Amino acid sequence: MRAHDVVGISLVAGLVVFLIGAGAWRLAYEQPMAEALRVIHADRRRRAWIHLWMLPAVFVTSAGVVGLATLPDDRTAVAVGVMAAVVYALGALCWIVSLAFRLTVVPWAAQRTVEEGQPPAVFPPLDRWAGSLYVVHMASAYAAFAVVGWAVLLAGQLPAWSGWLGVLGGLGFLAGFAATRFAGPFNPPFWAHAYTGALGVILLLA
Repeated sequence: MRAHDVVGISLVAGLVVFLIGAGAWRLAYEQPMAEALRVIHADRRRRAWIHLWMLPAVFVTSAGVVGLATLPDDRTAVAVGVMAAVVYALGALCWIVSLAFRLTVVPWAAQRTVEEGQPPAVFPPLDRWAGSLYVVHMASAYAAFAVVGWAVLLAGQLPAWSGWLGVLGGLGFLAGFAATRFAGPFNPPFWAHAYTGALGVILLLA
């Protein structure tokens, strides 16, 4: 099996694994905090299913981004790809911590809300902290996509449009994410696996 195929499978698998979990997401989880926590308590198994798929997806995609950096023959492209992998992986680490929070602290807060009628006083600041980790993850993913696209252009092994897709898409989504105050259409976490998943398909077809 070619190295391109191994990396391509990893990148596609990261997106697919993420979507298996994310497909069970409910908009009811995005209500005001007290209402959302009551729904989360009722849906605790469903929520665990969602996040227990998202967690390995982060590892699989991160491994694929590292593998992608090793493919070019051009040393400059390798260096740029490694830098992109570091940026993506550091953001992914923040998301892993945030996912652990969602799997542990959030169910606890949901149970307390059902029992006491309101969220624990300590929960809102903790939730904001976990949310800030998510913001770092998404911003770093978009920035990494731009750098990955640059590496693709330098390597010259894939179609030039696939490199420009990363450069322009990454920068555009990063700007949109910041302009919408880290919400709106640029906020869903599947975007952090979208460009890499597309590159995986291109690698497998190349």
